[in-house]
Amino acid sequence: MRDVPVGHVIRNARRQAGMTQTALAGALGVSVSYVNLIEHDRRQVRGKRLKDITTILNIDPKALDGETEARLLTELEEVSSDPALAGLDLDWTQVRSLVARYEPWAHALVALYRAGQRDQSLIAAFSDRLNHDPVLNESIHKMLNASTAIHSVTTILNESAEISAEQRVRFDSILGEEATRLAGIAQSLAGFFERNEQPGTALTAPEEVDEFLFERRNYFPDIEERIEQIRKSLDHDALPSTPALVESLEEDGISVRRLPLTELPETAHRLTYFDGKTLLLAEGLPRATERFEIARRITGLKASDIIEAELERAPNLTSNDARNRAKRALHAYAAAALLMPYDKFFEATKTTRYDIDALAMAFNASPEQLCHRFTSLRRPGAEGVPFAFLRANAAGYLTKRFPLPRLPMPRFGGACPLWAVYAAMQTPDLRQRQLAEFPNGDRFFIIARATRPVAGGFGKTLPGFSLMLACDALNADRLVYSDGLNLSSTAQAEPVGPTCLLCPREHCAHRQEPSARAK
Repeated sequence: MRDVPVGHVIRNARRQAGMTQTALAGALGVSVSYVNLIEHDRRQVRGKRLKDITTILNIDPKALDGETEARLLTELEEVSSDPALAGLDLDWTQVRSLVARYEPWAHALVALYRAGQRDQSLIAAFSDRLNHDPVLNESIHKMLNASTAIHSVTTILNESAEISAEQRVRFDSILGEEATRLAGIAQSLAGFFERNEQPGTALTAPEEVDEFLFERRNYFPDIEERIEQIRKSLDHDALPSTPALVESLEEDGISVRRLPLTELPETAHRLTYFDGKTLLLAEGLPRATERFEIARRITGLKASDIIEAELERAPNLTSNDARNRAKRALHAYAAAALLMPYDKFFEATKTTRYDIDALAMAFNASPEQLCHRFTSLRRPGAEGVPFAFLRANAAGYLTKRFPLPRLPMPRFGGACPLWAVYAAMQTPDLRQRQLAEFPNGDRFFIIARATRPVAGGFGKTLPGFSLMLACDALNADRLVYSDGLNLSSTAQAEPVGPTCLLCPREHCAHRQEPSARAK
């Protein structure tokens, strides 16, 4: 496991508390030199000693879990791998010192790099628009025709010595008409760009939502508490039944109807439609999907205020698109909490050892809904296995992602083709399991499964996806899927990477582009 620098957190907390290294050493019962080694990341501190340090210095234990530092190291690795920096001969060993001694500057460097990436994406988007946008192409064609007509008329007027008054009136009329048409085209173009003056905003929205969820560890105690109150009002201490969910909506003036697929409006999304008063569900919709859609409407009515409060406490959601995406994510979070109550679900994961098929039957949930809920089991004192989650479409593009600090994930596009999330696409409905080792020696246990597309009629087929969960290999024995595997540190693991660009394994048969990390 890669060492993560956290000594600077201890050093800063000690200084803020007004303690010397000698005083801290005395409180811990160790030598001053040992404290100095800890603060300079030359000794790892764990167990009781770590607990003693957090108590003496009044530090939140989460500040010493290394998650922020690990993620920052991964982001700096991406920065250093940019082809634009290839000629600078950067020394990667100095990055840990940068994080340990100048963490704010490290964050600033990453922020500037991300801003540069967004600018490049914006430039590419404008270039593509100028080259391919049908409105612009048509407007330019009309402008050329109008300007050609104006040029022809003015040439005739300038070169013809004798032009009758009648002809001059006709040519003046043509000039006036073409000039008016040209002005109209220019005005339309100006209006087109005014309506689209911020085309780059949406480029940052998914990234902003990822940051928001990661910073909160995908755990929202206020939402959990509100949903628990709602659940008890439905079915007391039992899991909410579908009739109870429907009855709750109807009490709030919303009816639920099931219709043949052919009778759903054309604008129906995922075989459902909601107009604010009626929730329409396609007949034959998977029961888990049906329950989840009903639960989402309930949380939309009964938990909107608490969700809005969470969004108000999220300054990193800077655009309307990001806020809307985050709002949808939190409503989905609330729906999952309603259908899979924290305490019951947490106990069930321990009993079944995260057996997705068994949990799907117990909670009437889909594999994707279960995977999302796994990542939210972060309540202090009742924490589940820390999971990373990925969802990839048929093209290999990552459509959903929830990372772990030590598991590098690309923010856009695809990941390493050797990840099990891609192998699963070849055998839908069958579990893929993988003990994967990254170039830095970090090991993760990965399970993946592809879902088949849901066919609801011509033009109404829902896409299929491949889902992946990954956890630290040290936690693999808590999962039923690891049974029968050798999980020791000497066990053979499949060598994988983050992406081809960031992977130093030059001779990998699956490489798609040169590595920026190759020595």
